[in-house]
Amino acid sequence: MAIRVFAIDDHPVVVEGILALVARQAPELEIVGTASTWGNAVSALDRLSAPPDVVLLDLHLGDGSDPATCISALRSRGAAVVLLTSEVRPVPIRRAMRAGALGLALKSDPIEHLVSVVRTAAAGEPSVSSDLAFVLVTDPELTVSLPAREVEVLTLLADGVPRKSVGAMMRPPVTMATVVTYLTRACARYREAGIDVRSPGDAVRAAIADGHVALPEQRRLRQPPE
Repeated sequence: MAIRVFAIDDHPVVVEGILALVARQAPELEIVGTASTWGNAVSALDRLSAPPDVVLLDLHLGDGSDPATCISALRSRGAAVVLLTSEVRPVPIRRAMRAGALGLALKSDPIEHLVSVVRTAAAGEPSVSSDLAFVLVTDPELTVSLPAREVEVLTLLADGVPRKSVGAMMRPPVTMATVVTYLTRACARYREAGIDVRSPGDAVRAAIADGHVALPEQRRLRQPPE
């Protein structure tokens, strides 16, 4: 029985190459369409006679779309979502899995592993493409848990907002003393995990490294228009 597959990735040449290898390896996987942006994907999916069984979704599309929102919309269409990504930071991957993605396939893993993940997702079961993918999804020691307000402070600092102005830009606003408290707590959480974080700058770098704070290009894409 054919498994209908749709792919959303902002690097068309890469994903088309991957899909060509998939089709060679697994003739039962029917590629029903591709898109490079979320908007184009919605239009293409609307034109299909039947929804795909599995959607391969790049975790970071160049249009700034929110992965969790995309995953929710795809699930509402009845599709299983497999993340197909080069991202190896645990926090964004885990956010996407919590949002409802059923599988994770790293672009660096062998193509037969991707095929296996797609087949498993089509059967309604979770799956990952490698030991590394499994660790990224499950290992509790791989990243530090930060509350949302601490992440908000670190994100504003990463965006270049002066520390004295951070509190006023938070929603809702807080005092400078509260900002200092958030930063102190974030630094302490990293040190408790064995990571040498001694300053707000250290905390920002650590939060970017594990994915609590988006990479600079991703933050720019997700900023609302003025």
